[in-house]
Amino acid sequence: MKKIITSFVLPVFLFGLFGGVAYLSAGMARAETTTATTTAQELINQLKQQVQTLLAQIEQLKAQVESVKQIKTEVKTTAKEVKKTSLELKRQLRLGMSGEDIELLQEFLSTDSEIYPEGLKTGYFGPLTKRAVERFQKKMGVEQVGQVGPKTIAKINELLTEGAGNSGKIPPGLLVAPGIQKKLGFAPEPPSDQALPCGIAKKLGLPCTITDDDDDDDDSNNDDTTAPVISGISATEIASTSAKINWTTNEMASSKVWYSTETPVDTSTTTTLMTSNSTLTLTHEITISNLTASTTYYYVVSSTDEANNIATGEEKNFATLTE
Repeated sequence: MKKIITSFVLPVFLFGLFGGVAYLSAGMARAETTTATTTAQELINQLKQQVQTLLAQIEQLKAQVESVKQIKTEVKTTAKEVKKTSLELKRQLRLGMSGEDIELLQEFLSTDSEIYPEGLKTGYFGPLTKRAVERFQKKMGVEQVGQVGPKTIAKINELLTEGAGNSGKIPPGLLVAPGIQKKLGFAPEPPSDQALPCGIAKKLGLPCTITDDDDDDDDSNNDDTTAPVISGISATEIASTSAKINWTTNEMASSKVWYSTETPVDTSTTTTLMTSNSTLTLTHEITISNLTASTTYYYVVSSTDEANNIATGEEKNFATLTE
């Protein structure tokens, strides 16, 4: 009887034991699966949160970029307005003074060859500038004191913004003067009813209109007869056998340099060494080569505008380096 019971109970016990182990194992596997699922979900949630944070930061950066663009636009606008009033000089100008404002004054005066025929832009208020100021004051109906005060400055600004007083004219030279345009930050434009000389109109890309206005002497000859104004002549990049000659003109013109070891340089003969460039430009650079070391060279520059008006600069010199 005991053997029968033992034979029955033992298998049942073993079945229950292994069944319990299997159950526990399955429970543990389910627990691990649940934990893994929970961890993955948390990771996904974290990534979603990070994505949302990055999107928010991107929107903030976009807003900052737009703000910077707006600020830059405002700065450019302000700078342009400041440049437009840059000719409102802060001090009175008179004989013996120097500075950038005087150079700008000289460039303004040189736009009218009747007022400042010499056209020198040295930044020094000398006798020539004084006489030019007096001519300008006479033309504008201002007391001819030969120095620049509030009334003269007001007339200059009137020319730049509204035309020359009752005449309603802007000097044609002012329209193509690159230095003044740079200072102003904009190119002055003539009134719609102002007829310009054909040469100036062509430089501005405007149609040439010939009128029969007998009251305006400028309309008696609509061809460009004014030669370029040469300034800033210098020799740079000087070596033992070469050098670069630089200068600027107030209108588009070609470039030519005569050079010699003798002075004065004879520009009328073909035996004088010469280098040229027919390209019309405002900034001129001509490299002369095959020079002799340790030698003084004299040179003269020349520029010709599209209307074939020729301007020649004053003679300059430089010394080549020792080999």
